[in-house]
Amino acid sequence: MRRPGVLPLIMRLSRTAATAACIAFLAAFVAAGCGDASSEAAEGETGEEKVVGKDGEAEADTTEVLPVPVNVYEASLGTISDVVLTTASVEADRDAQIFPRTTAMIEEMRVEEGDYVKRGDVLAVLENDEEEVTLARAAAIRDARKQEFDRSEAMLEGQLISEVDHEAKERELIMARADWESARVAFDKTTIRAPFGGTITERHQNVGNMARPGDALFTLVDLNTLLIYTHLPEMEWSHVASGQQVILETETLPDGTFNGTIHRVSSIINPQNGTFKVTIRIDDPGWRLKPGMFVKVTILADQHEGVLLIPKIALLEDDEVFTVKDSVATRVALTLGLQDADFTEIQEGLSPGDLVVIAGHRSMKDSTRVKIVAPEAPE
Repeated sequence: MRRPGVLPLIMRLSRTAATAACIAFLAAFVAAGCGDASSEAAEGETGEEKVVGKDGEAEADTTEVLPVPVNVYEASLGTISDVVLTTASVEADRDAQIFPRTTAMIEEMRVEEGDYVKRGDVLAVLENDEEEVTLARAAAIRDARKQEFDRSEAMLEGQLISEVDHEAKERELIMARADWESARVAFDKTTIRAPFGGTITERHQNVGNMARPGDALFTLVDLNTLLIYTHLPEMEWSHVASGQQVILETETLPDGTFNGTIHRVSSIINPQNGTFKVTIRIDDPGWRLKPGMFVKVTILADQHEGVLLIPKIALLEDDEVFTVKDSVATRVALTLGLQDADFTEIQEGLSPGDLVVIAGHRSMKDSTRVKIVAPEAPE
């Protein structure tokens, strides 16, 4: 007699076991497929394809290595300068404010701003009535004492007066001359003259003002001789010397390039900031530069002509470059000379006409095959 419920239970158990077996089979199949895919992916990442021979062994890799594209520069002869760069302002060699030497009202102003004057020219006249009278009186007394002295000298020769009386007349003449000289100096102080030739750049007073020794009347500048005073760091000491040529540039003027010469180099280093003073004389016959203008200064410390040059961008570490011959880049060690902002002198290691890599070489290895391409034109 069949017990109810037994058969259905067995059937359910059988279906469960079959399902588990099916799942296990599918899992094994998927795992095998993933393993093959992983192997293929790994081969795809390397970019290599294994070639199997008839005997089942892998053959040598026949993948072609593409040449590295590079830009090159042909080493050539040229001129290079060792320069020292700085900036400064133009200054006049002689620049003076003209002050009165006495207190008096201004009666005349004989020059205006922009006027050129010579040494000794009258710039202004101060009120001098009192000084003029004093000078005239001193001159009259001086002349009278001179006549008395002359008569005394004649009388002394005739033994009509004593030596003591004659010496007294001589002392009176000396004192009269001193008084006249003092009056003349006081009178001259009321006439303001140019101490040197130059251009009146400023007039500070007007007629009728009271001139005082502490108040400037004019500013006088000698524009014939312009200088530049600059301070260079101590490390440039051995590169700078009197007589070296200098190039000056200003954006203020069209075609604003001028020549100059180092006039003086200070013999001491400033201990506070580690600099030394250099004085540059400017060659500007047309008076185009003006005091106060800002200029860029290039000191030609040294210059080599007819030397082998290459761009500095070609240099690798340890002063090496890649040269290209027969489409192969070879690393070459160099001995360098002078350098400027863009180029370097080659003393040893290259010859004129050698091609050096200037782009595409930073991560390149020695003996790499390369392809020379023209640099891209700027947009």
